[in-house]
Amino acid sequence: MNNAVLTTNPLRRYCADPNLAIFDGRYFLYCTDDGVDNWDTTAFSVYVSDDLATWERYPALDLRDAPWWDGSDGAWAPSVVQRADGKYVFYFVAGSQIGAAVGESPCGPFVPEPEPIVREGTFDCHTIDPGVYVEDDGTRYFLWGNGIAWAAPLNEDCLSFDESRAFSWVPGDFREAIWIHKRNGIYYASWSENDAREPEYCVKYAMAESLHGPWSEPRVLIEQDPARKLYATGHHNIVNIPGTDEWIIAYHRFAYNPAGRWAGGDGCHREVVFAPLDYNPDGSLVPVRPQVGSYVRSLTF
Repeated sequence: MNNAVLTTNPLRRYCADPNLAIFDGRYFLYCTDDGVDNWDTTAFSVYVSDDLATWERYPALDLRDAPWWDGSDGAWAPSVVQRADGKYVFYFVAGSQIGAAVGESPCGPFVPEPEPIVREGTFDCHTIDPGVYVEDDGTRYFLWGNGIAWAAPLNEDCLSFDESRAFSWVPGDFREAIWIHKRNGIYYASWSENDAREPEYCVKYAMAESLHGPWSEPRVLIEQDPARKLYATGHHNIVNIPGTDEWIIAYHRFAYNPAGRWAGGDGCHREVVFAPLDYNPDGSLVPVRPQVGSYVRSLTF
């Protein structure tokens, strides 16, 4: 890991590929610990906060504890879901495969399963960027993909799924990081386009009345703002504050440099920030304008 201290983001370090979640009245952030060339970090952390501003860090999982990891690539793009028995399943990428690990607490540590949940070379896509959408009836859908977006209902253990029920689509110029959420009966699919090493890396979204579409034409949700020297705003997730109609988007970008694009803005020295997500009267999303700072919202229940 790169433990350099940054002053430009609330985590005060290089992080990317965020999955922000709320459990037991606290924020939990699962992300790629970034700042190592070629995305070669080999361990994950969990970050915990009450307000998005001050964070505690806990060890989550080390790839060397995953029996199937062959040492290739790094520890990327984690996500988490709480299953029906109260335990937490942590999904992660290593060696271009998606693994799963189980923990008693959202803080971890998580114990990896002996085999990956999605193997490299399957489903006609780069097998990365896991996520979960939970339907109103409690069905948990596993999301993943690069080049092609995939979704499949998880089995009760959240460690497997029926491959015959998996479905795919290519929204817009989809690159990676598919995310789904639902509000007032409308489904929103959002994803990243372009390459993570490019300033043009961005998030777009579409709307539908069904999880299976058809989806509306893509619209921009968040993109770079060169005037503010903010670049490569992508790989996000969206969370609702329980009991409210407040929504938060977490995303990453090149680590901010007030003098302009940092020379290390190469796609593997990134920072995570937060912003409120708002809706227009017709249900469409208000585009998020990147800010130099990061959103603060204390949780009170």
